[in-house]
Amino acid sequence: MAQFLAVSNRKGGVGKSTIAVMLAHAAAAWGGRRVLVMDLDTQCNASLMLIGGEGWDKAARAGHTIADYFYDRFDKVAEDESAYVVGNVGDIAHARAAPGRVSLLPGSQRLEDIQGELYLKVSKKDLDADAVSVQVRSRMKRLMKHFGMDFDLVILDCPPGLSFAALAALDLADRVIVPFRPDFVSQFALDRVALMIEKVETGEQLADIPFEQRRYACLANTLRGEGAERMLLDQLALDHPLLDARMPLLDSIARAFDWDETKKNMEEKYADALPHLRALHDEVFGAPALRARTAQA
Repeated sequence: MAQFLAVSNRKGGVGKSTIAVMLAHAAAAWGGRRVLVMDLDTQCNASLMLIGGEGWDKAARAGHTIADYFYDRFDKVAEDESAYVVGNVGDIAHARAAPGRVSLLPGSQRLEDIQGELYLKVSKKDLDADAVSVQVRSRMKRLMKHFGMDFDLVILDCPPGLSFAALAALDLADRVIVPFRPDFVSQFALDRVALMIEKVETGEQLADIPFEQRRYACLANTLRGEGAERMLLDQLALDHPLLDARMPLLDSIARAFDWDETKKNMEEKYADALPHLRALHDEVFGAPALRARTAQA
């Protein structure tokens, strides 16, 4: 059964999709894992990074997106879901003999509309509003979990809002990585997402949970190395578990996510960002809940 890793933050524009794709590449290339990226964000950035605009449009036209999967399978017993998955995506060249590969369940701009339709569909069963929400979210969670039979790792690229899919993903995840930019708005965003992940209502209740028992860890992203950033990180570290690995603001990372059909190795892909990605990979997948089930490549 796969391990489920969500990448989430209530705040948009913090690099969630970028981190999700980087972790997918690293887990496949260095950990030999069979990885599925599940794109739950209606902006579809992870999909565009992994298959490009033309590939994404082809999947959407064929009805092979996350929105189609939820809608088609919502009332059915689990069936073969392979038609919705695009295999061997991204532009990292993997050795033919290696088990590590990245696949994608493409995102959809229609996902929010589909979730609304499913809510209305369930509401016709004379349930109250809370019961309808729970049923929709629970069914989406089961549908996501179904992919765990075919992959070693499922990375859930979450939207910033509180959609049914986002809540289901956070509920399903074995661990949650919360990327954030080093600004003071991030402190409020981290507080909010932490309460959701740990299923508590107040900061006092959150503080009662030791860091080592929390399901989430925060990742400082796009760091410039300024003094004000260090002060903010020290402050955030009092309330939230922060990863030791940190991602600097580098042109090589920004360029890495322009769609390119040319296959390349990890060094060519990430250049001077490679040591930072290696540190992130080792820290995230060295955690007991997410250790590789396959030997290191």
